Amino acid sequence: MDEPITARAREIAKKESEALLERTPRSAELFERAVRSMPLGVASSFQENDPYPIYVREGRGSRVWDVDGNEYVDFHNGFGTMAVGHAHPKVVEAVERAARTGTHFAATTDTTVAFAEELCRRFELDTVRFTNSGTEA
Repeated sequence: MDEPITARAREIAKKESEALLERTPRSAELFERAVRSMPLGVASSFQENDPYPIYVREGRGSRVWDVDGNEYVDFHNGFGTMAVGHAHPKVVEAVERAARTGTHFAATTDTTVAFAEELCRRFELDTVRFTNSGTEA
């Protein structure tokens, strides 16, 4: 016989699973599409979930909305890289400004030099090296 807490946990899990399925039909549809082109239906194994992942549509500040319109507090925050939240107006403005002159070069730019100088100044470093990944670093 189940312990009372185990029986209650199963009851809560069943109720929450049913609520999830009811409020996320677009995520279910997107999952069915995604598994045909991505392993587990996600860009990264970290995003896998049972019975399917929630697919995010947009984010503003500390909140994100899934493709079904449900709102969530984003405790994940892009592995912590979203220190000012999603779509912060100053970040959006800077990205728009930068996109007008090009977004990715295989050569160093004056902005890269200025950024390196600021990092060296701020953190009292001799030099810095920019890399594309942790493996490259």
